[in-house]
Amino acid sequence: MRRPTKRKIFSLLLPVIAGIAAAYYTPLSLWFDMKEGLIAFLGFIAASLMQVMPITANFVQADKLTPTEAKKIVDSLTRQQHYWIGLLTATVAALLVVIISSALKNPLEKLPGEWHGFSFSSIPCFFIASFFGFVLIKMVGLFEGMLSLHNLRAELVIESALRAAVEKKTAIQSSAGSVKPILPDGYGAIVDQPK
Repeated sequence: MRRPTKRKIFSLLLPVIAGIAAAYYTPLSLWFDMKEGLIAFLGFIAASLMQVMPITANFVQADKLTPTEAKKIVDSLTRQQHYWIGLLTATVAALLVVIISSALKNPLEKLPGEWHGFSFSSIPCFFIASFFGFVLIKMVGLFEGMLSLHNLRAELVIESALRAAVEKKTAIQSSAGSVKPILPDGYGAIVDQPK
């Protein structure tokens, strides 16, 4: 089994830390006041992902790729599609957390009780900040993935173009060797000059 990388641990740990800080230091009313902006931003991300996913699904084109190159690009696209599906799922979950937390604002603020600075309204603050932080961190991976796919595609297209140029050159050279020029009879013969 593969061990999680430091980056994966960081991408999970940082949102949890942000959530704990938000639960302790921010009131639910702060998040309630920002809900329209958060919903619009998360909706924009979801809409962008819904557009980019089908486009990259059609990213594989023949381009005279070798089977190894085709497998390489298909594997990269599959990995990226899984990443984007995960990011889309996290974005929708963050949207739901913001909407549900906004709906629960008044009932949660009326509940009595506090434990070391945390109240019942701290729970939605934790979830909003955690999910939103997770989505923001994963956005970095989205851009890296897009650039990685672009670089891989560019590399494969250049290799394919070089192969096509070599094939064309070979075809021209082989056809040129078998063609004989059509010359009239006596062309190039040495003629004696009259005396």
